[in-house]
Amino acid sequence: MKKAFILIAALILLATPALADNQSADPAPANSQPAAAADTGIALKMMGVNVKLGGFLAAEGVYRSRNENSDISSKFQSIPLPNQAGYYQDETRFSARQSRFSILAQGDYSPAIHLAGFYEMDFLGAASTANSQESNSYNPRIRHLYSTIDWDNFGLHLLGGQTWSLVTMNNHGITPRQEDIPLTIDAQYVPGFSWARQPQLRLVKDWNKTFWLAVSVEAPQTVAATPPNTVGTNSSLSQSGGGSLTNVNVSANTYPDLVIKASYDPSWGHFEVFDLTRTFKSTLQDASGNVIGNETTTTAIGGGVILPLLSKQLNLQLSGMYGEGIGRYGSGQLPDVCQYANGDITPIREVQLLAGVNWAPTSSLTIYGYYGWENAERRDLASGGKAYGYGSNLDDVQIDLPGTTIGKAFNGQINSIDQFTIGAWYKFLQGKLGYMQAGLQYSYTKNTYFSGTNYSGTAAVSGPQANDSMVLSSLRFYWQ
Repeated sequence: MKKAFILIAALILLATPALADNQSADPAPANSQPAAAADTGIALKMMGVNVKLGGFLAAEGVYRSRNENSDISSKFQSIPLPNQAGYYQDETRFSARQSRFSILAQGDYSPAIHLAGFYEMDFLGAASTANSQESNSYNPRIRHLYSTIDWDNFGLHLLGGQTWSLVTMNNHGITPRQEDIPLTIDAQYVPGFSWARQPQLRLVKDWNKTFWLAVSVEAPQTVAATPPNTVGTNSSLSQSGGGSLTNVNVSANTYPDLVIKASYDPSWGHFEVFDLTRTFKSTLQDASGNVIGNETTTTAIGGGVILPLLSKQLNLQLSGMYGEGIGRYGSGQLPDVCQYANGDITPIREVQLLAGVNWAPTSSLTIYGYYGWENAERRDLASGGKAYGYGSNLDDVQIDLPGTTIGKAFNGQINSIDQFTIGAWYKFLQGKLGYMQAGLQYSYTKNTYFSGTNYSGTAAVSGPQANDSMVLSSLRFYWQ
């Protein structure tokens, strides 16, 4: 833990001189992200189009008590167990890859029709291992790339391109760049946070900017659990090669994901509900060579609330989603589907919950805390004395005493992921060229596996657990 204390001490020393000079500053809205790239930047005007160049430069560090071999984005579902060397190793990494650059262009077609385009990128792409499961992280990595049209007279808003999924909670209405994103330094945010950044076409209608109704068709992708045993090969789950997706593993997708969302903004608070419909395709070949398969459609429901307990200072937020086949929409990245003995797929039921509070006692300081939980139900599809499905009672989940099992195969599958997170952002310098802010975050994450069998074949009382303590720090410069 020495490295963690060094990171904490360095950040405290950095922030302390400025803290004493800003205690009497006016408070800022507690539910706003401290540093949203679209809210700051260099403003230009060219031929009637307003252009804002935004972004930040980040110098960040992370200490983990378990070695995940990960950058500033944590792999919450891959915390090492005692059969892995990473269980006995801690890790300290520094990164500038979360630095961002954005361009926001806005113009008026007429007094009542407004056009805009937004582009934002960072450097967290994963090259040949990139996928479209949640953030579409192909290189060069696009965070957002979309255009919008707003018709004031009709209260209509059209969006096309890549941005936050409609399942992502907003802090006001249903408009882009108003999403309520956890304030974490960790680029994977918090388990229990339901989100995706993916291509979509979205239409929104508002009534006096108070009640909102939206529908979105979004890019699909299927994340499948890897079973310890399989008989057939489902060729819909992983395909590569051809076109612009060469050497990238993708699933065969019959229909886009469909999201319908309603939002209400009274004089106090923000409330929203949504429905997510997904379709999963299965393609198999039987023993006679016949190509067979099926399609399964699932529905999930979700929603969230933001309650301003102290105006512009203290906010409470609650959000969640429940349904089948929703794993890829959670920060924990649990699977959407599992497989029968023949390789066919069936969706997994899951719940995602997130509770958070953020407090802005001054315009320079924001303190936040979150508790997130993702839980997948057991789908025991055992056949012929072998484990199939997800979390089968026949899975061997035995973990020996630490130091004796490195390299031993482990077939357990995750039942739940939960995390407690606390952190703060402090803006300590601000001038004509921009401002600098420092952040510090601590999180404790726990993975709980399904129970199963041990070497003797008797039922285990409970599945094993993996845990990781993380300390993250950030120093960012925003130009304006």
